[in-house]
Amino acid sequence: MRESPHRLSRRFALVAILALGLAAPAFAERSVVREENGITVEEEAEPGRLLPIFTGTTTMAAAPAQVAAWIAATHTYVDWMANCEEAHQIRQEGRVVIGYNRIGSPWPVSDRDVVLRSTLTAIEGGGIRVEFRSTTDENVPVARGVVRMPRLVGSYDLRPVEGGTRVVYTVDSDPGGSLPAWVVRQASRNLPYHTLNNLRERAEAGPPPEA
Repeated sequence: MRESPHRLSRRFALVAILALGLAAPAFAERSVVREENGITVEEEAEPGRLLPIFTGTTTMAAAPAQVAAWIAATHTYVDWMANCEEAHQIRQEGRVVIGYNRIGSPWPVSDRDVVLRSTLTAIEGGGIRVEFRSTTDENVPVARGVVRMPRLVGSYDLRPVEGGTRVVYTVDSDPGGSLPAWVVRQASRNLPYHTLNNLRERAEAGPPPEA
């Protein structure tokens, strides 16, 4: 028996929907990995990625400008950024800062380093957004025994709220080389948490020291 055009149309539509569903990539899984001391850390894992995308959220009893001042002060990173062993500003171009970071790793994993281009932008409602991205600089050679990170991208979104600033910290990185599974698990829970916790303590205490 010959099908009506309407039934054929419905059948073709169903086949198309099923085909799209089979072809569509799996969505990244996002979950809370640590919630403590007013800080929530989430990770977004994707197949084939060594490290997930991390997002940390908290509130700080300091104005956005004061929090941003600490983030812009590259020389203070060793005081509050988790596992930061060395940091200094290479140069500044207006609101763009080029800086160097070296991140310590537990033995036997090699330290990682990166040259970052950071940009500070005012956003609607009195907020501030700091975006950073890895870049290249031929004047900054890779130290012996250190792995240069192929990619590090992220941001600090600072929004004024009653009594302070809501901070959303996002970081997406490719550390290069290979990392043991236990290092990845440790990074997922601890690095964003300690970075935000340390930054909050210092931002709430006052402005950053001069270089």
